[in-house]
Amino acid sequence: MVRARVVNVTLALAPLLAAVALAAPPVGQDQQSRAAAAPAARPFEAMMPRLAATAPGTYLVDKTTFVPVPDAARIPVMLQADVLRGPERAARVGIVVGADATQAVDVRLRVSTVAAGREAARVVAEADGSGTAGPMRLVREFSLAPGDYDLEAIVGHPAPGAGLIAAVAKSRLTVPDIRGGSLAVTPIVAGEATPSARRADVPFIFGQTTLTPAVSPRFSQDGSISVAFRVYNWTAKDEEKPDLTVEYLFYEQGARGLHFFNKVKSQQLTADTLGTAFDPSAGSVAAGMMIPMAPFTFGEFQMVVKVTDNRNQQSAEQRIRFTVAP
Repeated sequence: MVRARVVNVTLALAPLLAAVALAAPPVGQDQQSRAAAAPAARPFEAMMPRLAATAPGTYLVDKTTFVPVPDAARIPVMLQADVLRGPERAARVGIVVGADATQAVDVRLRVSTVAAGREAARVVAEADGSGTAGPMRLVREFSLAPGDYDLEAIVGHPAPGAGLIAAVAKSRLTVPDIRGGSLAVTPIVAGEATPSARRADVPFIFGQTTLTPAVSPRFSQDGSISVAFRVYNWTAKDEEKPDLTVEYLFYEQGARGLHFFNKVKSQQLTADTLGTAFDPSAGSVAAGMMIPMAPFTFGEFQMVVKVTDNRNQQSAEQRIRFTVAP
């Protein structure tokens, strides 16, 4: 069994956005005057028509030609999201584009609805940013209605000679109805956990734990990762604490698909374990744990979080993939 330290993150959320959102470098007065006269050029605008047909990966881009680059030139990119209650049925969704680049990069994030029947996909939100060399995070918050969305991001920099080196990342995001729908688990966020003060609801801080989202899905075998998520719509009377069981299951990617690898002892979220500080009127309970990578072999894995409401036996799941590397 994987030995993991369960982190008690059952309180309200607090802000990370201002700390990690990327700002563009300052410009001179002449540049400021020109910017006021004309809108700033958006990074990767010429690439956007090809984005839907481009598989995730890192490419050498010359005009509209995408050529895959060798492994050594790849830019690791990771898309993650956290879902909080918003006004009426809408949710406040914090989205982070994490990357680890060898030089300064531009970033483009796009959120689109998923095509269904005769209804075509449509872009509902976009954001741009930039960052210096090394680990960087572009964090933005959007108001989204319940439903399925496609997240697409481009992170890139000029290539030697001409063109761009650009990494394309994609992810499917399901925003649950967190105001009276069925039992719902928000996307799993993976990263580095540090203590934090209890503050207002803002993405990526879970009670007294700040989770700085990872910039790559690759984790070293001699390290660890922390994960966290939120649960909504459990069965309870007013002011009654939940009665939930959380299971953590791990599957390894093999030549014939995923197969069971290991699991962690189930976690109980009840009146006895949540403590007197937990406020059920907030409508959500957060949970998570720190997972050492040492028990894992090198390769790709999927973690499944299954939450069961013990009062009505309703269950909900979330999944996240990660790679263990030397």
